[in-house]
Amino acid sequence: MSVEFAVLGPLQVRVNGREHRVGGFTRRATLGLLLLNAGRVVSISELTAALWPGGHPPTARGILLNVVSALRKAGLDIVTRKPGYLLRAEPDRVDLHRFRAALHRASAAPGPEQTAAILRDALALWRGPVLADLVADGVTWPALVEITHLRDAAVEDRFDAELACGRHREVIAELEALVSDHPLRERLQGQLMLALYRSGRQADALAVFRAARERFAAELGIDPGPELAGLERAILTQDPALAATPSPTQTMLERKKVSVLVVRLELPGADEAADERLETAVAQVLRHVEALGGTTVTTLGSTVCAVFGAPVNREDDAARAVRAAFEITGEHPAAAAVSTGPALVTSGDRVEVGGTVLDAGLRLLAHTTKGEVGTCPVTDRALTPTADDAPFVGRSREMALLVETYEQVRATSRPRTITLVGEPGVGKSRLVREFATGRRTLTGRTPPFARDDVFAPLAEIVRSHAQIFDTDDAAAVTAKIQAISDDPWLVTQLCALAGAGPQGSDVLMAWRRLVEHLAEEPLVVIVEDVHWADDLLLGFLHGLADTADDVPLLVLLTARPGPPVRGESITLDALSEEDTAQLLETLMARHDVVADVPTLLRQAAGNPLFAAEYVRMLRDGAPDALPETVQTVIGARLDSLPQRERSVLQDAAVLGPAVWPGAVAVVAERDAAEIARSLEVLAQRDFLKRQTSRVLGEAEYAFSHVLVRDVAYDRVPRGTKAMKHYHAAEWVQALPLEHVPLLAYHFQEAVWIAEASGKPCDIMGRKARTALTDAGRRATALAARDTAIRCYRAALAVCPPGHPDQAGLLTLLGSSLAWSGEGLGELAEAVELHCGARNFAGAAEASRASWRATWHQGDHAAAERHLDRTIEFLALAGPDERAFGVQAYLAHSLTLVDRLDDAVSAAREALRGTTGVERAIALEALGLARVKQGDPEGIGDLRQAVTERRTAGVSPSLCLFNTGTAYAVLGDAKARLAVRAEARVAAQRHGDDDTITWLDSSRYLDLFWDGRYAEALRHVDESIARSPGQSHLHAARGRVRLLTGDLTGATEDADRALELARSKGHPGELQHPLTLKARIALRNGDPAEVGELLVLLRGRQITGPIGVDLPIVLAAAGHGQDCLAEVSWSRWKDAAVAYLGGDRSEALRIYREIGSVPDTDDESLVIGRK
Repeated sequence: MSVEFAVLGPLQVRVNGREHRVGGFTRRATLGLLLLNAGRVVSISELTAALWPGGHPPTARGILLNVVSALRKAGLDIVTRKPGYLLRAEPDRVDLHRFRAALHRASAAPGPEQTAAILRDALALWRGPVLADLVADGVTWPALVEITHLRDAAVEDRFDAELACGRHREVIAELEALVSDHPLRERLQGQLMLALYRSGRQADALAVFRAARERFAAELGIDPGPELAGLERAILTQDPALAATPSPTQTMLERKKVSVLVVRLELPGADEAADERLETAVAQVLRHVEALGGTTVTTLGSTVCAVFGAPVNREDDAARAVRAAFEITGEHPAAAAVSTGPALVTSGDRVEVGGTVLDAGLRLLAHTTKGEVGTCPVTDRALTPTADDAPFVGRSREMALLVETYEQVRATSRPRTITLVGEPGVGKSRLVREFATGRRTLTGRTPPFARDDVFAPLAEIVRSHAQIFDTDDAAAVTAKIQAISDDPWLVTQLCALAGAGPQGSDVLMAWRRLVEHLAEEPLVVIVEDVHWADDLLLGFLHGLADTADDVPLLVLLTARPGPPVRGESITLDALSEEDTAQLLETLMARHDVVADVPTLLRQAAGNPLFAAEYVRMLRDGAPDALPETVQTVIGARLDSLPQRERSVLQDAAVLGPAVWPGAVAVVAERDAAEIARSLEVLAQRDFLKRQTSRVLGEAEYAFSHVLVRDVAYDRVPRGTKAMKHYHAAEWVQALPLEHVPLLAYHFQEAVWIAEASGKPCDIMGRKARTALTDAGRRATALAARDTAIRCYRAALAVCPPGHPDQAGLLTLLGSSLAWSGEGLGELAEAVELHCGARNFAGAAEASRASWRATWHQGDHAAAERHLDRTIEFLALAGPDERAFGVQAYLAHSLTLVDRLDDAVSAAREALRGTTGVERAIALEALGLARVKQGDPEGIGDLRQAVTERRTAGVSPSLCLFNTGTAYAVLGDAKARLAVRAEARVAAQRHGDDDTITWLDSSRYLDLFWDGRYAEALRHVDESIARSPGQSHLHAARGRVRLLTGDLTGATEDADRALELARSKGHPGELQHPLTLKARIALRNGDPAEVGELLVLLRGRQITGPIGVDLPIVLAAAGHGQDCLAEVSWSRWKDAAVAYLGGDRSEALRIYREIGSVPDTDDESLVIGRK
C-alpha cells in the first residue's frame, strides 16, 4: 500500500493514489503533529498540549488512544514508542521532507541556474499555508511559524538565483505582488529595486525605496536597514557592480516544429533615401515580429526571415506568425509567407534555425504578390479549429460541483467566481459548454496575444450581447449599444469597450454595471483561457464576487495549470480509463476505424483532445504518426522547463520508457550527480515518475506519459541520435542478460540511424555485432535461448549483406533455433556462405546444428545425412581450434543417435584441442557413449564434464540430466533420482527452463519405477499433451495401462507408439513399442511376435532400460540367453540373462537392486518366487 502525506497546505493523505479522508479535527491535528515530526517520537504530553492548549480533559489519554487506533486502521504506520508515538513514513512520501531536501540540494547547487530550478520546484510543492485547515480551526503551533519562515527564505533565495541568471525582467511582476503583500520584508524590497534597475527603470527602483522608507517610518518609526540604504546609494551612483552578470547560456541543438515567416518589402526607389526608408521599414517589421513572440533569424536587404517557436514553442506559433504577416502587409507594401514544419534549432546566446522549412518559406514567398500572405498546408491545418465531434463522457463530479454552486448563487443572490483548471485538451471548454446548456450565459475568450486590448474578453461579451459584427461602423455599434441601455454614460463606456471610441478608466465599472443589470435573473459569465489574461483583468474578474451587487451571478473562468489560482477552483484531471475507452469506441465507430483500444488508451492518457486526434489519424491512414496537435501541446509544455532540465529530458527519451541516472549521464556525457538532480526536478514537475528499479544501485524513473517521451525523443536531432543510442548501448552492455532487449534496441537504432542519415559507421556496426554476439553466447551458456535468439537476430539486423560476419551470425542464430526444430533456412544459408569462403569448420558447425533441427522435427533420416555431411566438412577443415569444438558437438550428436563407436572417436579427437564448455561437451558425449556401450566408467567422464561446466561458469543442469539418463541405462534408479534432484537445483539457480521442462516431462518414469501408477499415468498424459509425437511416451503410457488392467488403452498406445517410431526411421525407438505389443499379445493368449526384436538385438539397436517384458516375450517365443549376446552390458541385461537362463530368483534380486517396482512385482517373477 502506498501512502503519501502533504502538509504544505491543507492536510492531505493519499492512499494508493486516491485521497483519503482523515476525519475530524482531533484526528487531523494528531496526524498533522506526527507528520511535522515524522521519524521522531512525539510524547503523549506534547500531543495533549498541542491538541488542548487551554488544558486537556480528564479523558485525554483515552481520546488519544482511540484517535491513534483509528489512524492505524486507516493504514497509517504509527507505532507506540516511549514516551509516545512514532509515525513511520518514507521521507519522500512527505512533502515537507521533500521541501527540506530540496532546500539542501539548492544550497549545494553548482550555479544559480540549478539553484533557481530546484527552488522553483520546491516552492511548487506548496498548496497554501502549512496545515491550513488546522490553522483555520485555531491551531497555532510554533513549528508552523518556523516552516513558514523556511518558505519565505526559499522564495527570497530563488529570486536571488533568478537575478543572478539575468532574469530580472521576468521576476518584476512576482516581486511587486510580494512586496505589496509583505511591505516590511527588506530583502524583497531590495530584490525588486535591483530587478527594476537592471531593466532600465532606475526611477521606479528609487520610488520603491522611498515608499519603503515612508512605510517603515509610519509603522515602525525606523529607517530601512543599511543594506537597503546602500542599494539606494548604488542605484543613485549607477554603481557598475549592480550590472547583471548572467551565467553563460548552454548551447542546445533541438529538432522542433516551428513556423517560419518570410517577408519581402517592396519599397520604391534606389537612392540613399530609399535605403533609409528600407531600414526604417525593416526595424518596424522586426518590432511586429518580436511583439508577437517571434525571433528574427536573418535580414538580407528587403527580405526578413523570422521564426515562431524557437527557442520556445507555443501552441499558437502558426497563428502568431500569420498575425504578424497580416500586420506587416497591412502596414507596408510587402508580401509575406508562413511555412510550418520541423527545423533544427540551436538556442543559447543566439538562436539559429536550419532545415528545409526555411526553403519552403522562400519558395512560397516567390509565388506570393504584394499585399498577400501565403501559407503552407501545415500552417492552414494549424489555423483550422479542430471540430469537436466527440461525445461528452465522464465529469460527473465536476458537473455536480458546478450545478451545486450555481444553485447556491441562485438561492442566495450572492456572486461567486470559480476557475476550472486543467491541461490543454482535458475538456474544460466542453464541460463549460455542457454546463451552460439551458442557462443564461455570456461568453468571452482571452486571446493568446491581446497586446493592445487587455479587456478583449469583456469586449467580446458586450459585442455578443449587443449583436455587434466586425463589419459594423461606429454609428452602428452605438445604435446597438443604445438598444441594450438607455444610460448615456453607460452607452459611452460600452461603445469604447466595443471599439467605437477611446477607452477610459471607467470601462470596467461600466461592464460590471451591465452584468449586474443582466444578472437580475440568474446569469453565468464565462471567460475562457484566463491564463493568457493580464493581471489587471484577472484581478477584476476574481474581485467581482466581492465588488458586484447582490445578484445571482456566477463567473466561470477556465485556465491551464500555472501560478496558484486565486479564489475557488475545480481541477479537471484526466478522464478515467473507463470513460476514455467509451470515448474512443464512440469515435472509432463514428469514423469507421478499427484499432487496438488498449494502445489508444495509453496514447490518449485520459485527454479527450488526444483521443480524438489519434482516431482522426487512424481515419486519415497515418496510424503511426504523432498528431500535430499533440506535438504542439506537449512541445509547449516541454519548453516550460529550464534549458538544463529540457536537455536532460530529451537525453532520457533516447533511453526509452525506463530511465536511470547513470545511463542518462552516459548519453548526455555529463556528471551523474547533476543528472540525478535534474531527473528529480523532472519528477517533481510530473514529466517523470519514480518506480521500483530493476538495476542494482540505480534509481529508476519512467516517463509520466508515453507522449512526453515521444515528443522529447522527436526533438533530438538525427545527427546526434545515433551516437546517443550507441552510448546507451555501451551502458546497458554491463547489465544482466534480462536487459538484452534494451541492448539490442539501442545498438540497432544506433546503426540504422547512422545509415539513414548518410553517415554509416563500420566501427559502430562491428562493435554492435560483437557486443550482441557476446551477449548471445552468455545467454546460450545459461540456457536462455530466447534471449540468445534475440541477440543474434539483432546482430544480423546490423550486419550488411555479404559481410564476412554474416555466416557466423546465421550459424549462431540457426543453432539456437534448432532446439525447437527451427532454423534450417538460416543454417542452409550459413553452410553456403562458409563453403564459399572455404571455411569448412564453420560449414561443419552449421551442418551439425542442422542435425539438431531435423532431430527435434523427428526426421531421423535427414538428421543422419546432416551428421555425415558434418563429418565430411571436418575432414576438409583439418585440425584447428574451431574444428575441435565442432568435433565435441558432433560427438554429442552421434551419441544421441547411438552411433557409439563414431561418438567415442569424435569425443577423443575433440579432447585433443578443446577447453572450457566445449571440453565439457566432449567429456559428456564420451561418458554417455561409453555407458551405452556397457562401460560404467563413463559415469566418471560425465562427472568430470559437470566439473568443467561449473569451472567455466555455465549451468551444469543439462549435463546432470544426461548423467541421470546414464544411471537409468546402467540400472541404478536410486543414483538416477539423486542426480536428477541435483540437476533441478542447478537449473533453478541458473534459470535453465529447458532442463526443468525435461525433468518435469520425464518424471513419469520416476513415479513408474516407484510403483505409483496413477501419478505416473497423470504425468505421462501431460507429457503427451505437450509432445504428442513422441513414440516412447505412448509406449510408457501403454505399459502403465497394461499394468493397471487397461488392455484396450494399452493396445491403442502400443499401435500409436509403433506408428510414430517407424515414421522417424530410427531403429532404436522400435524396442519399447515392439516389446509392448508382444506382451499384450501374450496377455490376449496369442503368440508373441519377436522377429523384428531379434533383428534389433543382433544389430545392437537396443540401449537403455530393458524391463522384464523383453525376457518374458523372448522366453515365450522360445529364445534363450544367446539372443542378448550383442546387447551392451547393464544391470538390466544381467536381469534379463538370468531370467532367460531360468534363474528367476536372480532376476528378481537384480530388479530389486535396480529399484524398479513394476519389474520386481511382475507376475512371472512372483510365480517364480513362489
